[in-house]
Amino acid sequence: MHVTLLVPTIHDRPTGGNIYNRRIITEFPDEAATVIEWSGRASSPSLPDDPVLLVDSLLLCHDASLRSLRDAHPCASFILLAHYLHCIDPNEQSTDAAERERALLPLFDGAVTTSPFARQALLKEDLPEAQVHAVPPGLDETYRRPIPERGPILPVQLLTVANLLPGKGLLDFIDVLETLDSAAWHWTLVGDDTLDPDFADTLRPRIRDAGIADRVTITGPLPPSELRVRYDHADVFVLPSRFETCSMATREAMARGLPVVGYAVGGMPDNFGDVRAGRLVSPDHPGGLAEALRPLLANPAMRVRMGQAARTRSQSFPTWAEAGTRMHSAVQALLASQEETDEKDRP
Repeated sequence: MHVTLLVPTIHDRPTGGNIYNRRIITEFPDEAATVIEWSGRASSPSLPDDPVLLVDSLLLCHDASLRSLRDAHPCASFILLAHYLHCIDPNEQSTDAAERERALLPLFDGAVTTSPFARQALLKEDLPEAQVHAVPPGLDETYRRPIPERGPILPVQLLTVANLLPGKGLLDFIDVLETLDSAAWHWTLVGDDTLDPDFADTLRPRIRDAGIADRVTITGPLPPSELRVRYDHADVFVLPSRFETCSMATREAMARGLPVVGYAVGGMPDNFGDVRAGRLVSPDHPGGLAEALRPLLANPAMRVRMGQAARTRSQSFPTWAEAGTRMHSAVQALLASQEETDEKDRP
């Protein structure tokens, strides 16, 4: 079995979905996969005959082009790689983009999601159970190394790893930090500011206007080795997004022994399981993040205890090699299900 992964032209950017794609293909057994970048607007990509095609969900915005591609390859197997979909985001389910995605779902012979939450959400969109598989992201083996000891040193180091985009809740989090002005903290934000320059240009003045510029560091994107150092120098990981399909950064932070504060949305509870690895609050609760952060800022023992729980929970996360094997198995299962359905439909 050879698989072709069709990705958008921003494939080289440091987004969670892109990192997932690159790692999962690298770990595919027997190097039985290739990657093709496609703008979605140009002519159809050059594909092998009757391909097994994994389509990154970012390409669903090019609905007409995808339909043409499907028509050009009627015998191909089309599998959706669902990193993010408007139709499973509670904040976006009634939008035009969500409706366009729903109209495209019948083009696909199956889907692979990156979290159990996303799988269940797609099943609610009337996809058959056998046609949706969950393959959570892997964890780099370096994150299994011993973690540093963290003491009661002030200021408490808050870390967020998120690209500077409107959907990451960063502007709202500045409001949260303003309410914590009397506490001793420093916030480091690691993320790409070139994906939405207009938003990045809005964020920085907001930080200055809040009077916290001397307590905030924005690093830009970091290579993996430097990012691990940031995790190890932090005390609490904060992700203020109002929706996350999975959040690889959360899983990395947990593996480095950090308690996590965020919203109980999307795949975030999947990461915690039944472990108290931090505090996830309702997105409908005003002031919830501030209430979750206050005791962690004040209590070093609580930070250590929750961080240890997060570290223990992370032992259940797969390696990238295991994730690649699971993806291979999921694709094989989807192809078998498709073949079984085709046989039933034959006269």
